[in-house]
Amino acid sequence: MELDYYPENNLIVLLLLFLLTAGLYLFWWIARVSRIFDDNPVSNIFLIIFTGGIWYVYLSLKYMHKSEQLNNRDLKWYMFFFVPISFLIIQNNINERYFPGK
Repeated sequence: MELDYYPENNLIVLLLLFLLTAGLYLFWWIARVSRIFDDNPVSNIFLIIFTGGIWYVYLSLKYMHKSEQLNNRDLKWYMFFFVPISFLIIQNNINERYFPGK
């Protein structure tokens, strides 16, 4: 899979975008990452909205697991505690796999 590198892939820029938009950038980021993992981004966004964010917890754990598998690692049991910052972990794993020099 060929991916383009965007400045938002930088973890600091990603964190600032989340903070400055009060979390609204999460939906754009979920749409981008859903395409990487061959999920339907529209249904993921609607499920996050309609379940009050519970779907995001499931999606975070699922994508953390898939992103660890991209780099041939296993997801540790204690990663559940890192769900609030899972977007940084997932993006870091994607960057390691697809953009190793960036």
